[in-house]
Amino acid sequence: MGASMTVPNPDHRTLKVMEFINSACRNFELVNARLAVGVKELAVFWRHFREGDKEMLGVIAIDQFYLLFHEKRSIFGDGIFDLCDIHHTEELDFGEYLVAVITYCLFEPQEILRFCFYIFDRDKNGYIMKEELELMLRVLYHIVPPNDFSGNTRNALELLDFNDDEKVDWQEFNRFHVLFPALFYPAFRIQQTMITQTMGQRWWDKKKRYLHEEKVRRDMIEQLAARKEHARLLKLREKRIRKKMGLLRYMFCPAQRAAFRKLFPVDDAQAEKTLSEAELQVQKAKQREVERRLRELNAKNPETSAWGDYQKRKTRMEYAQQSADRTHPRRSANERALRAATRRAKKKKDCQT
Repeated sequence: MGASMTVPNPDHRTLKVMEFINSACRNFELVNARLAVGVKELAVFWRHFREGDKEMLGVIAIDQFYLLFHEKRSIFGDGIFDLCDIHHTEELDFGEYLVAVITYCLFEPQEILRFCFYIFDRDKNGYIMKEELELMLRVLYHIVPPNDFSGNTRNALELLDFNDDEKVDWQEFNRFHVLFPALFYPAFRIQQTMITQTMGQRWWDKKKRYLHEEKVRRDMIEQLAARKEHARLLKLREKRIRKKMGLLRYMFCPAQRAAFRKLFPVDDAQAEKTLSEAELQVQKAKQREVERRLRELNAKNPETSAWGDYQKRKTRMEYAQQSADRTHPRRSANERALRAATRRAKKKKDCQT
């Protein structure tokens, strides 16, 4: 892209990302200079990109990209480029830099966890082994043998309860994060660093909110269209049944319609979503296992009296705050005394008359 100090013309990657973000804002009538991704916003990204392009060649090395965000290179970070379909690993132009940063900064917490699971599920078979989980943590914390884990990370690994086969599927992986949220903190730290180094927390939060609203809006449209289609198919089925039975039989023998409905299914491709008995048993077994682990965790970390007192104080403070925020707040002492004196004077006057 050359050594120009001005923002380069957006390539196809940059235009695709800009259109993706601006489409959500446009649907909510929010496209303006403050919210849309335009030349002004690209200039901010371009200035940050130029900090790594010391020789003004229009490209930066991958190692320089990590230095811009104060991180060490790892297979986890390189996975971001694979996710964005950036396969060469030597240098990045501005379009590739922009796609990588925006993609990772727009991740929600669950998406970051899924990204971690995807990167270290090397066989892509839906689970990772215990050794792969430890490798992931070594990569995230930059721990190189013979060094070992220390502090809270080591304690968390010791408390993790693996199955006999030492395989971790997505549900167990997500549960580890719920029980030990600091375990995968470096993955979230990388995103937070990118956010603060580029457009700031407020700008990114707005983008995430608008994209979430757009996703909800599209889901609602799809659900509405599905319901309309289902109603159309039901109406068509009743028309076929009426033709098969005859009008008089259809009108005066409603109990026989159920047998004919089996001849005209609404949608053959729509399989039954009810779980089989075996699947229900598996789900119940997993739920019992979760409850057992939570009980063991509570037994290892019992609730102290100090924590109970804190919970009581917190409840009282929340109740007091809710009382203070009522629509009709309590009157002051002077107002109450004045109203009482007025009532007494009125009552005395009524007695005299």
